[in-house]
Amino acid sequence: MEKEKIVLFSEPLETTSKELSPFLEKHGIRLIKVDSLKETLLSLQEGRVDALVIDAALLEDDCGFISVIKGIEKDLPVIICAESNTPELESKIRQQKIFYYHIKSFGIDDLEMAVSNAINSLSQ
Repeated sequence: MEKEKIVLFSEPLETTSKELSPFLEKHGIRLIKVDSLKETLLSLQEGRVDALVIDAALLEDDCGFISVIKGIEKDLPVIICAESNTPELESKIRQQKIFYYHIKSFGIDDLEMAVSNAINSLSQ
């Protein structure tokens, strides 16, 4: 029997996660939603998560939070969603060796593909 796949979604407002919910349900992936970095850490410590999606708005300018996550779950695929992109922000975030950097204006299909690839990368 295959293990249940879980995506932890950390965003201040439930906008992107609501858009992604139908895709996750269709593929039997459970969604856990939190709205702060503290709750993100607590959720990671409580149980197994297959992928983490974080809204860049939560990070503000402190991309070091990603390295804290990597310290807890070294191989966890981390996807960052940004409302607006700047070369500086993208560079800071990519230096943390994330799985994928998603710009929201690219649309939900792009994020669906990233989540699917993140979850499938774990099983290989």
